[in-house]
Amino acid sequence: MEKAELERDSASQQKMRSEKNKTIILTLVLSFFIIGGFGTWGYYALFGAKSASDFDLPSNEEVAAAEKTSGTSIYKPTLKVPVTEIQRRINVMHEYWNRKLGFNAWNNYSVSRNKEELMNVKEDIQNKIQPFVSGPLKVDMETAVAKIDSSMKSDSVEPLKGVHRIFHDLDITLNGYEQDGVYWEVTETWKWYQKAH
Repeated sequence: MEKAELERDSASQQKMRSEKNKTIILTLVLSFFIIGGFGTWGYYALFGAKSASDFDLPSNEEVAAAEKTSGTSIYKPTLKVPVTEIQRRINVMHEYWNRKLGFNAWNNYSVSRNKEELMNVKEDIQNKIQPFVSGPLKVDMETAVAKIDSSMKSDSVEPLKGVHRIFHDLDITLNGYEQDGVYWEVTETWKWYQKAH
């Protein structure tokens, strides 16, 4: 009788330990997810892309005023290529990158299969935009070209994401593009405008 009672007590204690262990494990797992979730949210709140609505984005007149105030021009228009055409070319380039890499399409993008097209895009930037810009906007174009070169050399899509973000931010800053609220703050043009403003 005592033996049966001891076995019952032992089984009862094992069951309690098992339930206690399950409770501890469940608590640890839930804590991990809660802390991880807050950590991820905090990281992106501090270091991730921000919403374009969080910024006082400039109008064309404000950009022109910043050029005068700073003494640094960002456009070098000609009779055949006025400022509006330069802005249009930036928008066209942004739309191109939206089609190729936007909305997670970069996950399926193959640099090696698109090298000829990337060379054409690089030449378009060098021939159709770079000659008509200066100062920080020219630096942004040079950075975009360098990132395309880096992507082709490494066969990695990561540098192209940077090119897309440059044209995305320029399209918002210089053209008032409003279809996507994300703003990456990756351009020298934006930094220049902040100092000149």
